[in-house]
Amino acid sequence: MNWHRLSDSQQAGVRKALEKHVSEKIPGFAVVKKTNSQVMRFFDSVLFFVPDFMTSFITTYYPKVYVPSLQRWNLNHTATISILAHEYVHLSDRRRLSLLFNLAYLSPQILAVFALLAPLSPWFLLCLLFLAPIPSPGRAWAEIRGYRMTVAVYYWLSAGKYNLDYVIEHFIGPNYYWMWPFKKYIRRRLELEYQRIKNNDLDPELLEIKKVLTDAGVICYDGSRR
Repeated sequence: MNWHRLSDSQQAGVRKALEKHVSEKIPGFAVVKKTNSQVMRFFDSVLFFVPDFMTSFITTYYPKVYVPSLQRWNLNHTATISILAHEYVHLSDRRRLSLLFNLAYLSPQILAVFALLAPLSPWFLLCLLFLAPIPSPGRAWAEIRGYRMTVAVYYWLSAGKYNLDYVIEHFIGPNYYWMWPFKKYIRRRLELEYQRIKNNDLDPELLEIKKVLTDAGVICYDGSRR
């Protein structure tokens, strides 16, 4: 059945099916309220350039997903499915690549840690320059993969096109520390991925999530079913 024709309880069942799938694939997976996490409170103190980090953003820190409100998570099934599918891409990439994923996602800013070696040589203080909002190819790669999933889920559930301008602002703005300020490139890449999704030309992780939704009773839109 098409998503908008499902009852609230049926939509909740689809959400729970996706949560079950993620928990089976990611050992230790859980959804945790941000205010219950000391790690998230620490991140909040560090990410001063994102003032609403605790109240407006979903954050994945392997193997858990941290949310501002568990109530909203459990009630807004459409948003939750889209978000969880996005975060599942990150969780899967982290499990596959291990700490290499963390290094790629946090680079080049993480290289500033070498400034702690300044007692050995003052030249290490130059590493503080990495704290500047230098573009991050690793973070951009990870988020393109994540937002591709967001665009796909939105299309499958609604047959509509996700707001790409909203996504682009994440890449060029402070929410991800200005990770990839090349607006035209991001738009071209997302438009290409959207066309592939419409044509049902899907990479494995997209096929995986589409199957979960289909098995849970959702008729997903594709280029041949409108």
